[in-house]
Amino acid sequence: MVQFGDSERHIVSLFTPGSRFRFNGKEYEVELAGKPTTRQGEPKTDIYVRCFEVIDRDIIEFKISFKQENADFLENKMTAQRAEQIFGLRWQEIISGFTKQIEQQFFNRPYIFKNKFKRTSEGCITLGWKFELLNKPGGELSNIVRFSPSQVVEVYAGRKLDDSKRNAMVNGIIIPESGVANCVINCDVHRINSTQEAVDSIIPIEEFARLNPDIYFACKALNYRTFADKYDGNRPLSVYIDWQVVNQKLTPNVIFDNPLVVRGNLVADNLKECLRVLNIRDTNGINQSNVASLDFVY
Repeated sequence: MVQFGDSERHIVSLFTPGSRFRFNGKEYEVELAGKPTTRQGEPKTDIYVRCFEVIDRDIIEFKISFKQENADFLENKMTAQRAEQIFGLRWQEIISGFTKQIEQQFFNRPYIFKNKFKRTSEGCITLGWKFELLNKPGGELSNIVRFSPSQVVEVYAGRKLDDSKRNAMVNGIIIPESGVANCVINCDVHRINSTQEAVDSIIPIEEFARLNPDIYFACKALNYRTFADKYDGNRPLSVYIDWQVVNQKLTPNVIFDNPLVVRGNLVADNLKECLRVLNIRDTNGINQSNVASLDFVY
C-alpha cells in the first residue's frame, strides 16, 4: 500500500514549476507547488498549487485536499475551538447529545485491560474518548451526524479555521488562505501520472461535499498504558472517566456533559493519584479487592 505522505509527494512532483496543462479551455503554467504547513496542527489543504494563464497571466490556485480511496478521517484531533467553528455556539450541547445517543455503549465496555482486547494492549486503563469525524462508521462508539450542507463544506474546506491554519506556509513562504481547501483529489494515486491527469482528477470542494454528505462521529479511546507509564498526549476528551477511590476501591465515573474541555493530562494525573492511594502500580495489581466491580475489567 502506498503511504499517504508518498502519495502527496507524488502529486506535488507532477506540478513542477514550468509544467503546463489545460483547464476550462485555457492553458496554464505552474508557478509554485508544495505542501502547506503550520506551526501547530494541520491545514485542510494537503497540496497547494499556484498557476497562471499563459496568455492573460490570470492566477488560479488549486488548494487540494488529497484523500486516498481508503481514507476515513476528516477531523481526527477535534478541539473545542474547531468544534465551535463547525457546530456553532451550542457545540458542547450538540456533542454531548451525540455521545448520549450511544451512552449505553460506553457503559458496556471494559475500562481496565489486564489482558489484550481487540486493538487495546494489556496493561491499559481508559482515560476517556477523543472525538473524531469520519466519512464512514468508526466502530461501536460511532453514529451518523446530521450536518447541514454548509457544515459539510466546512468540515472539508476549513474556511473557519484560525488564521495560523488558514494562512499556511508553502516552501518557506506564508500564503494567505493557502490552508483552506477549494478542491479535492479522491482516487488511487497510481491513476495519476501527469500534470494533466492530476488536474483532470480535481473536484471542486462544494461538489465533493454534495456528493459525500454523510459524516460520522467516532469516539476513540485515550488509554493510559500502565506498564510504560505513557498515553498518547494531552488530547481533548468528548467523554472522560473521573476515576475515584470509593471505599478503598478504584471506581469509574463516566462524564458526558463537558466535552473537549477536560484533557488527557488532567484525567491521567487524577488516575495516577488514585492508583497511588491504593498502592497499585499497574494492571497486574488490580483485583476484586481494590476495584468497584470486575464488570469493567478485562
